[in-house]
Amino acid sequence: MLLKKLRHSTNRNPEMNITISQSDKTAVATITGDITHAVTGEFQAGLLSAFGSAGGLVLDFAGIGLLTSAGLRTLLLLYREARQSGKNFVLAAVPDYVRDVMSVTGFWEQFVAYDTVEQAVAAIS
Repeated sequence: MLLKKLRHSTNRNPEMNITISQSDKTAVATITGDITHAVTGEFQAGLLSAFGSAGGLVLDFAGIGLLTSAGLRTLLLLYREARQSGKNFVLAAVPDYVRDVMSVTGFWEQFVAYDTVEQAVAAIS
C-alpha cells in the first residue's frame, strides 16, 4: 500500500514522536516513545489534526514505550471525538503490556484493535 506522507513531529518532547501518513480517506498515526502527562497535549493536538480530512484514523502503537493514565484519558477523549464526528478510530499493533494495562483499567473494551496496521486500514477504508 502506498501512503502519502504528512509529517507531524513533536520534536519538543523527545519522549514521543507522531508521524502521520494518509491513504485515501484513512490516516495512520505512527506513535513512538512514551505517552505521559508531559506530552498528552501534543499527542491530542497531533491526532485531532489528523482527523481533519480523514474519514478514519488508525493509531499504530508498535513503537510505543509507556502509556500512562494521562495517555489513557487522552485516548478516551479522542475516541469520543471520533464517535461524535462519525469517524472511525482504531488501534493497531498494540504491544501486549499496553493491552494488559488497557484491559485492567477497563479501557480495552472501548476500542477496536487489529494485529497490524494493514488489517486496520483495510477494515476501515
